Amino acid sequence: MIKSLEGGRGLAALIVAFYHLKIGAEYFSVIRNGYLFVDLFFVLSGFVICAAYSGRMQTAADFQSFLIRRIGRLLPLLLFTTVLFLLIANTIVLAKKAALSSGYANILNNPGAHEFLIPSVSELVSVIIMTHGMGVFDRLILNTPSWSISTEFYTYLVFAIVALLLTGRSRVAAFVMLSVGGFVVSVLASILTHECMREGGCLSLTYDFGFPRTVCSFFLGCLSYLASRRVRVRANALQVAGASMLALLFMFVDAYPALAFAFPAAFALLILSLSKDDGWLAGILMRRPFAVLGERSYSIYLMHMPLILIFENLAKRANGVFLSTLVLVAFAAVLIIVSGWTYRFIEDPFRSMFNRFASTPRALRTDPAK
Repeated sequence: MIKSLEGGRGLAALIVAFYHLKIGAEYFSVIRNGYLFVDLFFVLSGFVICAAYSGRMQTAADFQSFLIRRIGRLLPLLLFTTVLFLLIANTIVLAKKAALSSGYANILNNPGAHEFLIPSVSELVSVIIMTHGMGVFDRLILNTPSWSISTEFYTYLVFAIVALLLTGRSRVAAFVMLSVGGFVVSVLASILTHECMREGGCLSLTYDFGFPRTVCSFFLGCLSYLASRRVRVRANALQVAGASMLALLFMFVDAYPALAFAFPAAFALLILSLSKDDGWLAGILMRRPFAVLGERSYSIYLMHMPLILIFENLAKRANGVFLSTLVLVAFAAVLIIVSGWTYRFIEDPFRSMFNRFASTPRALRTDPAK
């Protein structure tokens, strides 16, 4: 495990949470454009998955083991947070109805929103099979940030098929074509469908074109891993270049929305610079606070929207820098603590269980007598 990359993942998860809470967006471009850090997750996943599995995908059994491990990594926490999201959303609706009936509508942020959230069968099934971010619906559903878990899982599937069928230069060529193809579709969808050159938010593709966005960044991460094995990484220089590039992009992306398309490349450069756990930035990201965030990053990512349901009323009423900062700090503290619980009791145990099952010889899994 590359510790600095995990620290970077944790920091990115926290920024995405701040982006959805919408506090500080008027002051900080990093929060205002925090949706772009989802591409860091994709690039990083491509790097890590390629490092772990590119040399191990040789048989159908390897393919099966890989999918079991990926399901165990993603699905248990996805299901838990989806159920939690529904429980919290409907508890809030129940509380609103009680407040309205008691004449306290004035304390509600949005008193008109008091319909219970009842998911359809198709929505529940889609979450279970992780297709809900694959263009199945015309909107984000349930625990909305989980669209990326859906697209990432099916990108894993594409990776496994390519790694199983192709080797050497053919595999590299496939990675290049997938990344470039995903990039082209993402650019066209952002400009033509979402009109991002006028509206802003280029590359903010989710339920509709989230899959090509994921494919682009994931396979760029795979290429970054291959590059890390073949070139000499000058950590300090690359980290300065990567951090400077990101700072400039965030500085000007509001004025020039098309700069959003450069973020996956900037993230890839930064990840390449951290690939040896060496350099000044790696030293920062390996410190204990970032290590904790990295360990809990998946839980932070999936738990932040259920908690936003609780904090959004406070966030919208927080006027001024002091109150906004207070709510933001409280939200971050609660999110980190709660994510530690979900990591300990949901994420890690189920991942270990699925990994043990994936490591069991096939004969023992199929023959009940053994």
